[in-house]
Amino acid sequence: MRLLPILPFILDYPFLRPAKFLAENIQRGMVFNAALERAEEILESLLKRGHYEFKPEDKPFYCSACDKVCRDACDRDAIAEDFLWDRCNLCGECFLRCDYSISPESYREMEIRAKVSVYSYIMMRSAISRAGEGVRRRFATSLARSYRHAMESDQSEILPEILASNFSIKIIKNESLWVHVSDYLKAASRIKSPEWKLVSRNLRRGYVELDALGFYRVVEERMRDAFFEPFTIEIEGLESLMNIVTEYELSRKAGRIEGVKDFDLFPPCMRKIVADLKDSANVPHTARFAITTFMLNVGYSVEEVLDLFRNAPDFDEEKARYQIEHIAGQRGAGKEYDVPSCSTMKTYHNCVAECGVRHPMELYRRRLYEGRGRKAEGK
Repeated sequence: MRLLPILPFILDYPFLRPAKFLAENIQRGMVFNAALERAEEILESLLKRGHYEFKPEDKPFYCSACDKVCRDACDRDAIAEDFLWDRCNLCGECFLRCDYSISPESYREMEIRAKVSVYSYIMMRSAISRAGEGVRRRFATSLARSYRHAMESDQSEILPEILASNFSIKIIKNESLWVHVSDYLKAASRIKSPEWKLVSRNLRRGYVELDALGFYRVVEERMRDAFFEPFTIEIEGLESLMNIVTEYELSRKAGRIEGVKDFDLFPPCMRKIVADLKDSANVPHTARFAITTFMLNVGYSVEEVLDLFRNAPDFDEEKARYQIEHIAGQRGAGKEYDVPSCSTMKTYHNCVAECGVRHPMELYRRRLYEGRGRKAEGK
């Protein structure tokens, strides 16, 4: 029964190291679709509400009733009559060799549910990795806090040992939990509460005494760092998650967009370019051309477009004015330039969401007409 002892823990905490064995071949199918649906629900809640309620289940640890024939798989001598968690790095090699017997139906159900959990976690990490730093920090903080709340309600007696092994936190567990002072200080340095000052704690032989809640707070800091790190796995078919990320990122910046009328009607790609320019980001030439043609086509003047570019780090008013007037057909041969199509926007990596249209102007006009219809209905 491959990975059986750790599957219930991966189901609740898909960031655990042995989860990599379930993510070796992520393929489309029922599990993929179920994971995507779960990822959409979690990601939207994390970004919009800053929290998602995970509900950990009762978790048997099958190794406690096993003679541990897998001990030869461990090169750290962490398996004796019981697990020696201070030696374990949760590599998962022993769990791969599990021969504990349960019904195939129960095992298969558990494996599928664990895969859904792992896939959804990877999907979210993959989608959020392309977002700005502020959005990624929001995600990491919210997800870490949500998992901490889940841990606080978890009834598993060995969960602290598993988490400590996973995040390389040195602990001693007897009547209390004792965390090595170096691991404690990494977390405490970020927590402003006076009770987290080292002088407020019981320190003995290099270890700090904590209750379970305090330990999970230390783990939260480790999770937050882990969830914020760049994620290199790219998965196709995550357009719905990318839309959630993009919409949140743009709504977050919308409050700072001044002097842009009908901003909510703009397609996501154009809203992103405007927001980046307002944030003084170094926007590529292809994106600047796109937003210039778009704004001129929807009725903005040369002066209004010029004002948008004033926050650009390399802004040169004379050069920018000439280029805008040229695109508007007021210089040169008098040619007015069209807005790039969606395919062109994708070619230059300026597309940020799957909108179901072929041209940005198509989406803008649709939203404009829908808005007028709602106004008419309200009269």
